[in-house]
Amino acid sequence: MSRLEQRDKGEAVATVQSSIEAALFARVNTLVLSPALPIAWPNFAFPGVDAQGREKPKPASYLRVMHMPNAAYRLCIGSGSPHQRQGLLQLDVFQPLNKGATAATELAETVAEHFPTDLKLRSGTVTLRVTKFPDIAQAFSDSTHWQVPVTVAYECFA
Repeated sequence: MSRLEQRDKGEAVATVQSSIEAALFARVNTLVLSPALPIAWPNFAFPGVDAQGREKPKPASYLRVMHMPNAAYRLCIGSGSPHQRQGLLQLDVFQPLNKGATAATELAETVAEHFPTDLKLRSGTVTLRVTKFPDIAQAFSDSTHWQVPVTVAYECFA
């Protein structure tokens, strides 16, 4: 039965993209940091609102997660053949401003080490692979935090 037929019957169907995202996010959930940091997930209020409905202030330290899929590439002639799907998982480490850079850099390295080269992640029938050690980019500041971007590159054939 095709995915469209399953949807028409009201069945929940995981797409390739949602399976890739689920595998990446599940791996983020296994990241153990000391102290534990709150995570800002895509399309969820962060840090939320208090009992009076006012937005809570952002925590001093936290991680922000963003999934950035890229274009799919057709590698074979057959229309049912797998496509190469590449993308990035962006994990931003936020630390308090004016506390020095070293702690944030070390935390970014810990996050990067959680996604080693050739790590295979699976969700449903989809398997993806981390293609190289994550990039730790130049840190920068905003009005309240020091941010260190960590970028995880992956590929999937599905």
